[in-house]
Amino acid sequence: MSGTARGLGARPWLATGFVAVTATTFALGSTLVRFAYDAGAGTLSVITVRTTTAALGLGLLLLWRGISFRLSARERWAAPLIGVLLAAYSCATYESLEYMPVALTVLTFYTYPLFTGLFVWITRQERFGAAGLVALPLAFLGLLLALDVSGKDFSFIGARWALLGSVGFTTVLVLTTRLLPPTADTRPRTFVMLVTASATCLLVSLATRAVWLPMTAGGWSGLMGSSLCYTLGMTAIMFATSELGAARVALVMNVEPVASLILTFLILGEHLRPFQLVGAACVIVAIFLFRPRPRTGTATVAGAAEPHYSEATGGASRR
Repeated sequence: MSGTARGLGARPWLATGFVAVTATTFALGSTLVRFAYDAGAGTLSVITVRTTTAALGLGLLLLWRGISFRLSARERWAAPLIGVLLAAYSCATYESLEYMPVALTVLTFYTYPLFTGLFVWITRQERFGAAGLVALPLAFLGLLLALDVSGKDFSFIGARWALLGSVGFTTVLVLTTRLLPPTADTRPRTFVMLVTASATCLLVSLATRAVWLPMTAGGWSGLMGSSLCYTLGMTAIMFATSELGAARVALVMNVEPVASLILTFLILGEHLRPFQLVGAACVIVAIFLFRPRPRTGTATVAGAAEPHYSEATGGASRR
């Protein structure tokens, strides 16, 4: 692993490709879960299976590597709290899939860098440049076009759930930065977050009797494939972030909405109309443009937060 790490750090093209493949893995997971929904699965059940699979995978990795599960005093209460929020925003995001195409859900969720940037600007941790001032209205216009808000197929409920997931992930980023101390290895507390998220979804499912699992083999294949993509993507992004830094990884992870557009077309046959594609392009460009600049001597959410990714790591990328 150390040799691979040195290779990533020494070869920019290899590092970029590795993170881009990771982003595509997350996009593939979001695409495959559509088969589970079509086979009768419910959001709580999907998130429970996904987070449980990831927790088991990460737990086995920690045991194999001989890494202690011990947490600091603050981590023992902050990590479970963030784990509950992880479950909440994941459920909100995936609930959107009940009403909108996968690519539009991913695109809407990816407004979270804009919400995070607004927060650090309002709290005076960072300042906007000219690119940031252009990015906000461009993203808003692009989202209106991509969602086709004036069309008959527009789903207000789906857009609301996806935006709620985006705001929820922003909250996770902010709280991760504020509550969790910097550490060389985030995997033990990430494990606790995943276990908490899994337990939260399971308890809510049992309390509400909302246990809806796929009814076909194809549905189960989609669910387990999505869970495997999430586990592999989460592991890869933790590795990449530890070697390359959060900012560099976060930038390349913005490839995910593009990958979702391509994969949902190839696998699901979903396609957007030309003006929706223009809107999606505007949002993606806005995300790359939106880079608030740190004020001198100020630690920011973007700079201090641990990476998405994933949702499990409490960092800069998606689920």
